[in-house]
Amino acid sequence: MQRSPGSPASPRVAAGQSGPVCGPGRQLPPPPPTAPIGCPGLQRRAPPPRRNKRRPTALLPLWTPQPGGDRSGHQEPLTMSELEKAMVALIDVFHQYSGREGDKHKLKKSELKELINNELSHFLEEIKEQEVVDKVMETLDNDGDGECDFQEFMAFVAMVTTACHEFFEHE
Repeated sequence: MQRSPGSPASPRVAAGQSGPVCGPGRQLPPPPPTAPIGCPGLQRRAPPPRRNKRRPTALLPLWTPQPGGDRSGHQEPLTMSELEKAMVALIDVFHQYSGREGDKHKLKKSELKELINNELSHFLEEIKEQEVVDKVMETLDNDGDGECDFQEFMAFVAMVTTACHEFFEHE
């Protein structure tokens, strides 16, 4: 699945800029000499700036497909690993639910409840009581804004995944 620059789950490229940017108008340095060779159509990009200043930022080099392929016009198909496909699925699911009410980059309680009930029905019991939703949100909401941003959502996914791993490991 390819994403166009500027879609909710991809780093943004400033209008009129031919190269990658990190923040308004700043060019990234060229890739280090140890960068992968023979990856036509790929360009190095930095992750979007983080809104929550309390957490340390770890910048990882992200590679995203670029239209056009190599100079001959040949585009090689990009095959993602299973882990990369899972990461794209996590991003897609978050944005599928986060865009329904209010801030499109955060989950409200109702969106979180719907996501859990629809997407995690095999791992978690259906949430029927508002009290349960309130407790889940309270646990996830590190910045106290009453909503669950992507980083808080990923912490939740990590907790559920760890619990499932431990359960299946002991079976």
